[in-house]
Amino acid sequence: MVEDTDDAATLRTEAPGAPVAGAHAAGQVPPAQLAQEAVELVRRWLAESARSGQDAPRDPAAERLAGVLRDPHGLDFAVGFVDGVARPQDLFVAGYNLQRVAKKIPAFLPWYMRAAIWLGGVFGPVIPWVVIPIARRVLRGMVGHLVVDATPEKLGPAIAHLRSPNDPEGHGARLNLNLLGEAVLGEEEAARRLEGTRALLARDDVDYVSIKVSSIASQLSMWSFDETVDRVVERLTPLYELAAASPSPKFINLDMEEYRDLDLTIAVFERILSRPDLIGLEAGIVLQAYLPDALDALQGLTEWAAQRRAQGGAPIKVRVVKGANLAMERVDAAIHGWPLATYGSKQATDTNYKRVLDWALTPEHTDAVKIGVAGHNLFDVAYAWLLASYRGVTGRIDFEMLLGMATEQAEAVKRTVGQLLLYTPVVDPAEFDVAISYLIRRLEENASPENFMSAVFELGSDRGLFDRERDRFLASVAELTADAAPRGAAPVPSRQQDRSREWEQETAESFTRPPAVDAEAPLSGATGAGGPAEQGLTSVVLGLTRGPAASRWSRRRHRLPSRAPPRPDSRILDSRTLRTPTRRSRRTARGGGASWPARPRATWARRPSRPRRSWTPVTSTGS
Repeated sequence: MVEDTDDAATLRTEAPGAPVAGAHAAGQVPPAQLAQEAVELVRRWLAESARSGQDAPRDPAAERLAGVLRDPHGLDFAVGFVDGVARPQDLFVAGYNLQRVAKKIPAFLPWYMRAAIWLGGVFGPVIPWVVIPIARRVLRGMVGHLVVDATPEKLGPAIAHLRSPNDPEGHGARLNLNLLGEAVLGEEEAARRLEGTRALLARDDVDYVSIKVSSIASQLSMWSFDETVDRVVERLTPLYELAAASPSPKFINLDMEEYRDLDLTIAVFERILSRPDLIGLEAGIVLQAYLPDALDALQGLTEWAAQRRAQGGAPIKVRVVKGANLAMERVDAAIHGWPLATYGSKQATDTNYKRVLDWALTPEHTDAVKIGVAGHNLFDVAYAWLLASYRGVTGRIDFEMLLGMATEQAEAVKRTVGQLLLYTPVVDPAEFDVAISYLIRRLEENASPENFMSAVFELGSDRGLFDRERDRFLASVAELTADAAPRGAAPVPSRQQDRSREWEQETAESFTRPPAVDAEAPLSGATGAGGPAEQGLTSVVLGLTRGPAASRWSRRRHRLPSRAPPRPDSRILDSRTLRTPTRRSRRTARGGGASWPARPRATWARRPSRPRRSWTPVTSTGS
């Protein structure tokens, strides 16, 4: 076990998790001191979890899965089994895949399981209709502590069990239910996924659900941004109306995965909650800290939420995560030849996570935007809790962890922060394949040395792992402290191309800060004059509109040259008129025109670099 220091013993004499006596004025504690206090709080949590772990009954499935992932070949075996045996619809394909993964059986498994897998590899290609169903049942048993059965007859007892204070996995926590599923390909599947979430929310024992835009609408097109927003808003609005009409509070969290969905998700979220009949509904959205855009997006949401509060509306919640789709973002960038949308290193992501929390956790910002700190990194959880304590906003922060992961540590954290929100994936056994991507992410997190979860099971007993994670945490705090930019300056996005400005010179001004909140102005997400029904990102990208919608959807405001009015003879009246400009365009493309080809090639697709965004605080008069 990692030994406690004298400082840790002193800290334990104070109130649980409280800042030590003699600290600086609220919110003015030096980052280095805050970081050291966070390290000592983590030591205390680990000591508590070790003591509780000695008395609590062990989950054999969780221990077996952790042991498999500690094996050098464990990740290859686990991913191969989950993806190759559980996913295919063709049983013969699954049988041949079982034969391949049977050659990489982890030594940690007991002999009878190794023998069963070996026999499955032998007979899987021959009688897959017998072998594969058995193998899949074994897999569901191994990951049963990570995913909940969504069938009505089993979901109710599972929810009651997890909410019980004596349950070692649920800790008596509030549950955030997420009906698992990735981006849908067809409208039938999208409708079924939406109906499944609606059925969950309609249950009396469910008060919190998460849903993604990409899981309830197929074929999302960013080229038709405004129409896509309209379509998604139409789909999701009844779900929010159900939450608003419920006699007991119900919460909807709008999740996201891909970078391409960032602006779309924000636009949908603001549009729905700007409706007069939903202005009193509290709801949430997720931001991913591995995107440099995260702080800029949070500042835009805070502006909008403060305006909503000033008009008597409810606050919103922003759940801050680090992001779990890095592999997909790398593939997307490589296929298209684009810059990677995320940060290139784990430390940069950790630093940005703390940058977002540092800006968000202030009384003036949390009045309109409650913050959810999601993750199992104990150092980051301790940092966020102490920061909120110093600034007096502990009532405006939630902590969220995953079902079935490091349960003793989660219980220790709960005793300090008071309450946990437990992210609870649910899936119907008949559609277990939709849980595969989620399970693979969890497996990779538990096996990747770069990820905190790879050390979570031995953090309290292995001094080397503790020192590794502590040093990573301190390095990210030091990097944030060394940042010369003023507090609240948002990092520049990795992808900076802006087709509405490609004709301008590099020295052109690229950004001006929007004005402060006007309580009398209509919410930017509302429809009407200047609203998204008339102007939006599609028009801005194509250079057709210069209005407030450009600032709302892209979160940037440009000063663009005015366009001359159209020529009277520019209308296309018949096919002969249409052919004339077409022939002229072809001649220009072959070199007959000098305007475009004569320009330096370097200016064809250049977007001027945007300075870091400076924040102008806004205050709300809402209660």
